[in-house]
Amino acid sequence: MSERQDYVPRRLLLVAGGMTLLAACGSSGKDRTASGEPAPTGSASGSPTAKGGPGGGATPAPSLPAVQPVATAKEPEYHVHAGDMEVALTFDDGPSPTYTPQVLSVLHQYNVTATFFMIGTNVERHPDVLRQVLAAGHLVGNHTWSHPDLRTLAPAKVREEIERTSEIITRVGGGRPPILFRAPYGNFTSTAMAVSASLGMHPVDWSVDPRDWSRPGADAITQRVLTAIEPGAIVLNHDGALLDPGETEIGGAADRSETVAAVKAYLPRLIASGYRFTVPDPAR
Repeated sequence: MSERQDYVPRRLLLVAGGMTLLAACGSSGKDRTASGEPAPTGSASGSPTAKGGPGGGATPAPSLPAVQPVATAKEPEYHVHAGDMEVALTFDDGPSPTYTPQVLSVLHQYNVTATFFMIGTNVERHPDVLRQVLAAGHLVGNHTWSHPDLRTLAPAKVREEIERTSEIITRVGGGRPPILFRAPYGNFTSTAMAVSASLGMHPVDWSVDPRDWSRPGADAITQRVLTAIEPGAIVLNHDGALLDPGETEIGGAADRSETVAAVKAYLPRLIASGYRFTVPDPAR
């Protein structure tokens, strides 16, 4: 489909600072499970796969620039309330040098703005890809350093996972701290909620999960999104993964080619149905 929607003003506002285009969101109060995201393909524990990460004890989390704390939310946000037919596309576990640029190309084709929740370890490995995401006008959120289940970590380790990731996103991205936080697997603990709020971030979950990480096929991913979509939905996708040493992104569990193909298929159909795209901001 060649039709492009007129989202240029939204994109320019986001690049200029982001905050003016963000609309207040509401919470669904929907029960969550821990099955909404894949286990990391690196470590199954909270141990880092990058040298000096949390749990290694060798490198403390660097100091963050001054940020404005926000009120600690009681629960994460599941929907956006930015207007009729507004939805949000989100991509987790990148940046990936293979698949993130492919996702960016599809989003550019349809002039759609999305949010990328990035793992700190992957930002450290692929800083130029984070810069590409920001240069294209998209929003980058914090998805912890090593994608652990935060319920298994001591409070100090939870803080280190989140602080270290905000620091590298801020430094690599040119000084703009992330304003959104997503816990791995959707497991938001009270400690994670408090730490992210102290760093000026709001917790964001999702309402549509096509389980693309399980590689069910591009057609299945597409149909799951189209079936579950509704105004205000936050759609979960994956553009990357945390890799084991020596593991490649192509052909294995970390392959996100099906996600790219599905986004190519469902985006024009959502646009034809009248949906428009925004970024989540649950600021109250």
